[in-house]
Amino acid sequence: MVGIVALVALHTVVLALWLSPANPARDSIGSPALGSYVDPYFQQSWDGLDPRAQYVDESFRIRANVISDGKKMRVTPWLDLTKVDNGALRHDVDQARVHLIARRLATNLNAAMYGLEPAQRKLVQANYITTPIEKLQQRLLKAAPNVAAVQMYLSYDQMATQFASMYARAKWGEDTILEVQYLVGRRTVPDYADRGSTVLKDVDYLWFPFGFRKAFRASYDSQVIFDSYVKK
Repeated sequence: MVGIVALVALHTVVLALWLSPANPARDSIGSPALGSYVDPYFQQSWDGLDPRAQYVDESFRIRANVISDGKKMRVTPWLDLTKVDNGALRHDVDQARVHLIARRLATNLNAAMYGLEPAQRKLVQANYITTPIEKLQQRLLKAAPNVAAVQMYLSYDQMATQFASMYARAKWGEDTILEVQYLVGRRTVPDYADRGSTVLKDVDYLWFPFGFRKAFRASYDSQVIFDSYVKK
């Protein structure tokens, strides 16, 4: 305990000297020596605290293959769920967790795709509608034996398929949802030297495409609850 108290006291003295104006004690130690201790661990800037600061932007989009009027098949336009959720979250103090799902899925799927090999990334672009998704697992492992990365992707693929299916039913409920497809993108802020002329919205997304997946059908109660959030 004595040792811990001594370290805390020494740390406090160093910070006090760092924050104090020029004085004999501070000058005897020297600003470089104090800075070498304080800066790596305690340095902050407004950029780190600015609530408007944004370094990475991600997008999660979906579309569905549906049957309208009981007979006519069509593919819906892409729907950007992260953009929709941004509008729902703006000025909302009591935010619903459902409006965070799309962005978190985009983050996790982007990470999962970076964990796959290039040959594996091509395999996920195929449709898995009548073919069981287990076949995709076998093909991914055959392309590269990175079991953990494959399991991670397949877990998020299942989540994305279920989420996209439930959202599609809420959005296009009058139609029969046959298959769903999702798309995730990622972009980073412009270089510091270019920020005067370029903003984040001017930067193109790096897209990871995926094939169609057989639509998931949730229970009636789960879908009704989900619908209430989507239609707010």
